[in-house]
Amino acid sequence: MNPDVLAEVRRLTAAEDDHLARARARADASAPGPEVGSLLAWLATTTNARAAVEVGACGGVSGLWIARGLAERGVLTSVEPDPHGHALASEAFRSAGREGRVRAILGEPATVLPRLSDGVYDLVLLQSRPEDLPAHLEHTRRLLRPGGVLAARRVLRQGSAPDQAAEFLETLAADEGFATTVLPFDDGLALATRVADPDSQK
Repeated sequence: MNPDVLAEVRRLTAAEDDHLARARARADASAPGPEVGSLLAWLATTTNARAAVEVGACGGVSGLWIARGLAERGVLTSVEPDPHGHALASEAFRSAGREGRVRAILGEPATVLPRLSDGVYDLVLLQSRPEDLPAHLEHTRRLLRPGGVLAARRVLRQGSAPDQAAEFLETLAADEGFATTVLPFDDGLALATRVADPDSQK
């Protein structure tokens, strides 16, 4: 693609404001790029997300993008197990004036996710270690309402727990409760819409 065209498309659809730029400068390389961030905002908008949750805060970059697309009075729950990562994200949300729209939680997802309510979330973003993805999928299935969307980033990245990543993708693809696709960018981006369970339609 022509670099000038790509730069113009980014300017039109994935422009980052000063708050996002500062958050990105402090975050590590796992933070989503502008195009992926724009996609996250689009997902929040198209699902009319009133309740969203992310596992892994990426320095607040992903949360600021999601917050752009939240419905009025919508809230993002951001779960980050690393104290430094949590502090970076919290500062990003504070400086952008998003404290009222983001509930930043320092804690292990295995402890926090079981406490979240069933079937009320419109969007779940997983950007955690591949070895944790199978366990997080069990909670995601419970948390999402029908029509809600799961986005899981970097599910095809090499050299990091390939067996668990494969298990996650195989389980997700075989689950009749999800309509799933995997896009070959961002080191593999899995998108899955939560559909009604077959048994519930009988």
